[in-house]
Amino acid sequence: MNLYSKKQRWKLVLVALAILIVGIILWYSSSIAQKVQKEERQKVKLWSEAIQKKADLVRITDEAFKELAEQERKKVELWVSATKEMQKDLNDYSFALSIIQNNKSIPLILTDKDDKPITTTNLQVSDTDSLQLLIQKWKQENPPIEITFAGNNLQKIYYTNSKKYFELHNKRNELITSFTKDLVENTAMVPVVFLEEPSGDLIATNLSEKEIKENGGIKAVVEKMKIENQPIKVELSAEKTGEVYFQESLTLKQLRFFPIVMLVAIGVFLLIAYFLFSTFRRAEQNQVWVGMAKETAHQLGTPLSSLMAWIELLRLQGVEETTLTEMDKDIKRLDTVTDRFSKIGSEAKLETVNITDVVKQSVGYLQTRVSKKVHFTFDFESKNLNTQLNVPLFEWVIENLTKNAVDAMEGVGFINYSIKEKDDWIILDITDTGKGISQTKLKTVFEPGYTTKKRGWGLGLSLAKRIIEEHHKGKISVVKSSEKGTTFRILLKKKI
Repeated sequence: MNLYSKKQRWKLVLVALAILIVGIILWYSSSIAQKVQKEERQKVKLWSEAIQKKADLVRITDEAFKELAEQERKKVELWVSATKEMQKDLNDYSFALSIIQNNKSIPLILTDKDDKPITTTNLQVSDTDSLQLLIQKWKQENPPIEITFAGNNLQKIYYTNSKKYFELHNKRNELITSFTKDLVENTAMVPVVFLEEPSGDLIATNLSEKEIKENGGIKAVVEKMKIENQPIKVELSAEKTGEVYFQESLTLKQLRFFPIVMLVAIGVFLLIAYFLFSTFRRAEQNQVWVGMAKETAHQLGTPLSSLMAWIELLRLQGVEETTLTEMDKDIKRLDTVTDRFSKIGSEAKLETVNITDVVKQSVGYLQTRVSKKVHFTFDFESKNLNTQLNVPLFEWVIENLTKNAVDAMEGVGFINYSIKEKDDWIILDITDTGKGISQTKLKTVFEPGYTTKKRGWGLGLSLAKRIIEEHHKGKISVVKSSEKGTTFRILLKKKI
């Protein structure tokens, strides 16, 4: 198994592990959120039951309050009737007198038709000004009861309710205040809206005016709550009912989004870390690459000089010139390779040359050194297409792509070199009739370690990409690949 395949396998393992971790985090956080949601709904349910009981108490107290008010008014009316009886000529006034005397709880003021005080009952106030103030106040509380005596004399009875009545009144108000306060506060931070039905009037809510306004008004808030949860009905009185609308708390909503936020934060952190480590690793690899290349160039220098001397010695000894010429070509090729290695890591110097000549020259050298069953063809739009190249490095790219094509065809087939221009670009396509590249590998063919051979480091295409994109500011890609062959495309600017 080569380095590239191992890396791909480890990538799949790491991706599967990451998906498993993400799944566990989402499942665990979801289970916690569901538990919190269940507890919140249970709290709202218990709270609504408590509110219902308090509403029942308020209703009972209110009914008792109204009943007491009615009873006290009847007592006043009975007192008035007894007073009338006292004006009549009766044999026995004891019953009427007992009724009048038994009124020890309800304060009364008897006035004439012009509201001038005549007498009082159960009051310690006696001065006229104070009585007039009480009359004005009581007139607002209860309508006066009019008495007509013999001779059409009109008198009025003004009264206020008893101390017991006001105690009950205050207790009822305290219950209503407590009821509203509990409604707003005792909801475990769950947003609540309490509406009177069927009028739709707002009784209480723990949402601020700003929150209600931002969410489109109370109706929009209620509609949203109604979608999330079924409202709880509360009987306020015999005539009135209310409905409690509620939704998930802010804490629960935050809990639902927390794992996503956490995973995003971790993902961003890992991406930054990966980018930094990749940058440092690439820099280290470049240093190693450059060091090895320069050391290789240095090591090749000595035997090359020696070989050149040996050729000259053989020439002096009369060895056949054809053989020496071919040996000289190979030595020059080695010298070119040495020059290429020495340029790695250095700034490549570009010169304006005819790309068609460079391609033909590079292919011409290889043509005599590969299988005779490999046929080379050229399709040049023009024979004079100039661009800026570093010839030794660019020839290296052509050689690598050509050797890969020969290997893919297993030494039998056709390789075509097509050069044309479009706008400011020169397009070089190298097409072979080999077995092609798998579609799953197209995006990774230029990565270090990719190779289909049993032997080799898988650096040829990676090196070609680096030469084209970094040194020539161009582009290299696989245009198409199938079982019938592969086309590599190189794009070069006419002027850099």
